[in-house]
Amino acid sequence: MRVNRLVRIIITLLNKGTVTAKYLADRFEVSTRTIYRDIDELVLSGIPIYTNKGHGGGISLVEGHTLKETFSLFLDSDEKQEYAGDKYDFQDEGRLQIDIISKIWENFVEEIYFDKNLLKEEILRSWKRCKSNNVSLSDFDIKNLMRPDEKQKYVLKYLPEYELDEYREFYNIVKNLNMDISIYDKDAKLKYIISYDDKLDDLYPNVGYFVDVSENVLGTNSTCIALMENKPALVVGSEHYKTMFHEYSCAAAPFYDSRNEICGTINASFTHRSVNSDTLKIIYNIARLYEVIILKKINYNKHLDYLRRERRKTDLYTFDDIIGETNTIKELKITAQKIAKANAYILLHGETGVGKRLFAQAIHNSSDRRDKPFISINCSAIPDSLIGSELFGYKSKGFEEASRKSLFEYANGGTVFINEIEKMPISAQARLVDFQLDYQTYDYGSAPINTRVIAASTVDLKEIIKRGGFREDLYYMLSIIELNIPPLRDRLEDIELITREYLKKFSIKNNMEIKEIDIKLYKYFKAYEWPDNITQLLNVIEKLIVLSDDKVIKEDYLPQYIINTKKKYY
Repeated sequence: MRVNRLVRIIITLLNKGTVTAKYLADRFEVSTRTIYRDIDELVLSGIPIYTNKGHGGGISLVEGHTLKETFSLFLDSDEKQEYAGDKYDFQDEGRLQIDIISKIWENFVEEIYFDKNLLKEEILRSWKRCKSNNVSLSDFDIKNLMRPDEKQKYVLKYLPEYELDEYREFYNIVKNLNMDISIYDKDAKLKYIISYDDKLDDLYPNVGYFVDVSENVLGTNSTCIALMENKPALVVGSEHYKTMFHEYSCAAAPFYDSRNEICGTINASFTHRSVNSDTLKIIYNIARLYEVIILKKINYNKHLDYLRRERRKTDLYTFDDIIGETNTIKELKITAQKIAKANAYILLHGETGVGKRLFAQAIHNSSDRRDKPFISINCSAIPDSLIGSELFGYKSKGFEEASRKSLFEYANGGTVFINEIEKMPISAQARLVDFQLDYQTYDYGSAPINTRVIAASTVDLKEIIKRGGFREDLYYMLSIIELNIPPLRDRLEDIELITREYLKKFSIKNNMEIKEIDIKLYKYFKAYEWPDNITQLLNVIEKLIVLSDDKVIKEDYLPQYIINTKKKYY
């Protein structure tokens, strides 16, 4: 037991970095004197540990030592046979951790104490649910395996969807990854099998795809965890609840519809346990690819005519929609109207919610481009791996029909608004520089197009340039004209104008009698700092209209955090 604690101390230091003796003592339920004795023994064994006993903490492994090297030193000590004999021969970095999880699983099943900190929280939660729901540790219903004669129902290449360009495009990309990729719906039921090998027919029922991987049926697995935890999940070896899966691994990532609601997962299974975080990154990116090619593309095609009809109704924001009488806003609108006639690129600065997109759209609709598209993209809302293809499109000879136009082509003659450009990865920044230099679509090399770029940032790009996170040449290309949009706290005089205007709009929108606001409430509004600026103010106004029962909105309906702020300053 003592040697087991020494191993667990090393694992804790590997995972946590620097900790205190008290932290270790509390974790392993011993005295700090015992911890210091353990540390001394590890140091004598050759483990590179730094400790500062005189100041009550600072215990850590010396940097530069891998898991394998560190434990090899320990296992070469006199206590090697006492601890594990030949069990830990360290053929790879993850061997020890896998064996530890296996032991933890045994202790969990037998209800013996184990250190919960050595197990992923989501795995422990799943184990507890499985035990509570009496999920079998070994048995499973063979009816849950897809039969060979059911291929026409699940395997994508046999389905009618495969005849659609978008599904074939997705299939041609994913099939080259040499992974067993399957797709499950939001109820953990099998939807498609992407990479099915017909040789599996001869292995049924010993090997096959499960048509239901919900936790109550199959125990802990990556798909059920991804759905329940709403995040990518990797389950390796003994992290599975059922023993039959202890020699396997699986990874899954959820995908979302246009309303950002989870509607299924991309899953990959492996007949070995040598997977890692890079495997999960691949699955994550396949899920994003599924959203772009299948879900969003279908929705776009389905509603394309509707969007064309409605664009003019929703995108006609002009400078009249920018409410404000402070000198800063008046001067800013005059400058923006002046530069709208030109074709120079523009860089907008301002905190979240100040109205950067509104200014960009007003500039577009005051220019000669007003009858052409205004297309916006937010770099923080798209995975780094997809920003390049979203902005610049792609055309690959390796896949059938695998092509996508760039946003600059869709917006030809109009404006592309790139919001939160500070979140754009360096690789995409380089392509944007090339695009601007050539003034044509980067991937296609077609005839030059005429698209104006308006970019926006929530931070000072010069500071990011100093840290190497933003290209200096791109900054100077975009910042021919720079506009700084002030936060709401610097234009408090405009709060009453904005509030009155949106009281009318939101009353009509919500089919309610137009309300008035007690003038005393403006003191609360002006005392509050509005960290999310106008966006937050509009949110509060609409809530007040919907929740208030009186024709006049009074203090009682204000959010408590605004009331507390006013009391602090008045």
